[in-house]
Amino acid sequence: MKPQNVDLHPIVKKAQRAIALTRTPGYHFCGNFFDFVYDQASPQHSVVHIDPEPQNTDRDQSVHLVLLAILADMGLATGIRFGLDNRTRLATVSLSLQLTGARPTGRVQAVTNTQGHLQGAKGSQGVSLTHIKSDDTLIAVGYGAFMILPVPNGASLPAVPWVEKKAPADPPLDLQTLTDDEKWILSRVKTSIEHCQQTGDDFAMHFLNFHPYPQERGAYCEVLNGPHVANRVGHVQGGVILALGMVTANAALGDEWMLSGVSATYISPGEGEAIHAQSKIIHQGRMTAVVQTSIYNKTGRQALEVLSTHARRASTT
Repeated sequence: MKPQNVDLHPIVKKAQRAIALTRTPGYHFCGNFFDFVYDQASPQHSVVHIDPEPQNTDRDQSVHLVLLAILADMGLATGIRFGLDNRTRLATVSLSLQLTGARPTGRVQAVTNTQGHLQGAKGSQGVSLTHIKSDDTLIAVGYGAFMILPVPNGASLPAVPWVEKKAPADPPLDLQTLTDDEKWILSRVKTSIEHCQQTGDDFAMHFLNFHPYPQERGAYCEVLNGPHVANRVGHVQGGVILALGMVTANAALGDEWMLSGVSATYISPGEGEAIHAQSKIIHQGRMTAVVQTSIYNKTGRQALEVLSTHARRASTT
């Protein structure tokens, strides 16, 4: 039943908390809003979790595939990022996930071990391995490589504030002091809640504007870059870009198919006012399929190349 006042909706309260937390520099709105929590962090090992909450679950109350992609990216990067100089940042070079098909119905953790650094390369690349689990059930295994780069224009970035201390549960926020970006985020949250109450759509999909539409042997989706998805330097967060590729690839095949694995190569930042994904079916057999998805900035510069494998779902009848 639709609440009489959307301002009292728990997702709005979560967004207001995220805005208040984001005012402490070092962590982006997306991380605060979907509530990725750092349980452990060291250069060798890290644990990051997300709980099933209204803003990050799908219609069967499982943590959404979109959020699994963001969790994988953040989890894989944590140990490599830990302890770096504040004049450096990480850029995702590549990321691969092999999914088990199990539903992430409870708390989902990315348990990650850093594997060292690429040897013999001019630039420094850290490599890591993660196991994504829901309670004791394995959801996915992931690998990632991250380039350590200087912050643009010689600037510095503060460390993520909630790694070594827990984020406050109810930070104060005076709604009269909202910036234009913060007002825009809250408006988008409320619009998405109202839309989903009317249609039954998943909140995360609508909020992020993940609305891919099928084409002949493919699919297309465009996503606005804004403060709701930007990382600390204003680019679309790496996990969000990966999620866009995964969702668009799924749309190319339809509901009879499930994503089984993904391999992504990051080419350039997701910058500009929007990014868009174009998927095409490379192979579609009786049991397996392969989809190629290319993601571009509004200028036409490619940001990501994704190759995904899919399996035909078992009959439920």
